[in-house]
Amino acid sequence: MTRINTNVASLRGVRNLARSNSLLDKSLTRLSTGLKINSGKDNPAGLIASETLRSQITVIEQSITNSNRANNVISTADAALGEINGLLNQVRGLIQEGLNDGALSQPEKEANQTQIDAALSAINRISANTTFAGDKLIDGSKSYRTTQTTADAGKLDDFQVRSAVFAGSSNIVIDAQVTTAASKGELFSTAVSGGGGLAASTTLEISGSTGTDVVFLGAGSSLSDAATAINALTDSTGVTVTKTDAVAGTGALDSVATDADLVITDARGLDTSNGQTVKLVIASTAAGNQALDITSSSTSTEITITVTLETNASSVSQTTGTDLIAALASDADSSGLVSAALAAGNDGSGVISFNINAGSLDVATDASLTFSSNDFGSAEFVGVKALQGTFTTTTVSTSGSASERAEGTDIVATINGQLAQGKGLKASITTAQLDASVSFNTTNNVAAANSKVTVTGGGALFQIGQEVSAAGQIGIGIDGVNTARLGGISGKLFELGSGGGKSLLDVSPSNPGSGLVKIIDEAISKVSNLRGRLGAIQKNVIETNISTLGVALESISAARSQIIDTDFASETAALTRAQILNQSGLSVLGIANQNPSQVLSLLG
Repeated sequence: MTRINTNVASLRGVRNLARSNSLLDKSLTRLSTGLKINSGKDNPAGLIASETLRSQITVIEQSITNSNRANNVISTADAALGEINGLLNQVRGLIQEGLNDGALSQPEKEANQTQIDAALSAINRISANTTFAGDKLIDGSKSYRTTQTTADAGKLDDFQVRSAVFAGSSNIVIDAQVTTAASKGELFSTAVSGGGGLAASTTLEISGSTGTDVVFLGAGSSLSDAATAINALTDSTGVTVTKTDAVAGTGALDSVATDADLVITDARGLDTSNGQTVKLVIASTAAGNQALDITSSSTSTEITITVTLETNASSVSQTTGTDLIAALASDADSSGLVSAALAAGNDGSGVISFNINAGSLDVATDASLTFSSNDFGSAEFVGVKALQGTFTTTTVSTSGSASERAEGTDIVATINGQLAQGKGLKASITTAQLDASVSFNTTNNVAAANSKVTVTGGGALFQIGQEVSAAGQIGIGIDGVNTARLGGISGKLFELGSGGGKSLLDVSPSNPGSGLVKIIDEAISKVSNLRGRLGAIQKNVIETNISTLGVALESISAARSQIIDTDFASETAALTRAQILNQSGLSVLGIANQNPSQVLSLLG
């Protein structure tokens, strides 16, 4: 070059040296921080993606922490419930021992009752003192708050809200409607025939949901006898029998005259037909001055009551409807066979016509027995089998198909429009937002019956997922686990304590020990079901959630690492290159700066 005012080569060297310095600075920064993106200019799109993933990672990490804490809360509650379960089983054993009345002295029974009182007190103490970080768990403060109208409350025996997630709503309405009523297992029988008793000795095997027993009925036993014998075994079979009385047959006695029509009713009071009908006949007579007279005759198939009407000298009937009613009631024979009453719209002042009759009367509907399971539902059944003799039972009605066994059916209902799971009279629903059940009472166990429960608050809400919605939350309701709440329809646990009315010392024929056993069994079942529900949430919800979130954390962290973390292998290579370029740039710049001095040789 022979120009000295502008050194283009030097400028080019300076520019390349600045670029190599920038590359060197970037490599040093990445290697010193371990990050490829240290500012927005390094990779704008990558920065946006990495920060989005970073936020998600933060949420996942906190969700895992939340899940572990929820797990700890439930484990604390479960440990306390386990202790209560143990105490309940001790009480169950003490009751069983105390009912061995013939082998225990009064002081021994009193000692057992003292132990029961101590166990009940311990249950209340555990319930009141089970806390996590100062928050009580099983005293009822974790149960859901609900409201009902008086009308709706009267339709239900019980309801439970196990889980509810409000998801922005101020309340949740549980709207239950019966589609098809639940039924008991039922069989029907009109086995007694031919005049009021079994034709021969009969042995029946009666079976139900609680067991099987045998009934021996002698020849001549009536339906009432059968019902009494079978009901005496209800505790061991779970089968109850009700007797429906026969409905007497009726016939119309229509006179030509007005106000003389009567209704004649079979008055024999038989459970079933005895093989004979009864017939009331008004005799045809033309004799004058005839007195009112009643006679009867019978064959093997019919009893005939013949009425000769009172007449005047002209052979005209003088007997009114009222007269005939009184005469039939006062006659020793006819009063036990028929009864008479005025037909609607008649005052009895008209005279009875000759040559009419009320037809052949018998029982319109035979007496029958209904064998029913004690409870409703598909788990309930009734079985009646004749081991000796003849005893026929039918399903649906006395005229139904012959059968020795009948099962009940579960209720079919909807809750909030969704088909609920039925079990007996209880309908349950489980969704992400709601886990609840309602039990209709027997009066409202009918199609179209409807009841509502409004959940207004309470419960324990755990944020275990990424989404702040029902998808990422679980709600748990824990009812109070104390002697006032434990138990069921048979009674509450506190009643087993001294002075509660159902202690060991209160057992008597009118207060049997089976009542105590039912209460403690219901309490054990309630605590066991609660523990099972909490355990299912731990195992199937929280633990699987932790595992799923852990996998998601790994994958998302790896994705973010690909975007933002420095690859030291490639970055050290880039550093070496930048160092070489920097050094060479310095050398080249020095040479370029010396080039203009060569023009001095031209002035030599």
